[in-house]
Order: sequence, then structure tokens, then C-alpha cells
Amino acid sequence: MGEKYSKEDHDKCKKVAEVFQELYDILGDTCVLDAGEFGFVYLTYYREQKSCFDRNKVYRNAEELFEALWDEWLYSEVMRPVYGTEDAEAGFEEIYRKLPDERKQEYAVRKQQFMDQAELKPE
Repeated sequence: MGEKYSKEDHDKCKKVAEVFQELYDILGDTCVLDAGEFGFVYLTYYREQKSCFDRNKVYRNAEELFEALWDEWLYSEVMRPVYGTEDAEAGFEEIYRKLPDERKQEYAVRKQQFMDQAELKPE
């Protein structure tokens, strides 16, 4: 299984998973589960008809888990206002590029708040 997964690694991942609780509430089809010695499983796109998630990935590194959850949080924040409109067709990158600098700065501050809550150091 590669590198040893320590209790310290586990505890760091747990903090990250807890910090993003609002993301799971917003999306409704996403969660992160503690899989013990295997790490934390990030489950996305729950399909009720099939009683399964379409995607899953195991994380044993808190920084990698943080970045995956942050990317999903940012994507949902940027795209949610345009869902169901023609603007959504432009895609995340284009929509984000056109955001005012002030809004981008708000996202940077929010990312730092998440990092502080998870007790992670900036990259």
C-alpha cells in the first residue's frame, strides 16, 4: 500500500473532511468517509436509483484531500449562479476568468479560512 499511513496523517485528513461539511450539505450527493487504515474516501455523484456513487477516491494526504475538496467547493460557488443558463456553457475556467478581482479575492480569503480551520499551512 505504499507509504505508512500514520495516526497523524489520519487526524489531519479528518480535520479537512470536517471543515468541508458545508460542501456536502450544498451538493447533497457528495461525502467523505473515514475508511480507517485505508484513508478517507471521497464519494461523489450519488445515484439513488442505483444506490451507488459514480466516483470515489481514497486520500491519505490531508493537503491532497484539501485541494480536491477546495476545487469542488470553488467550482460549485462559481457555477451555481449560472446553472441552467446559457452562461453555464462557457464552462468554469471562462466564467472564473471573467469574475471581478474583488470576487476572486473573496475566494482566496475563504480558502485561507478553510486552511486555517483544517490547521494546514499555505502552499
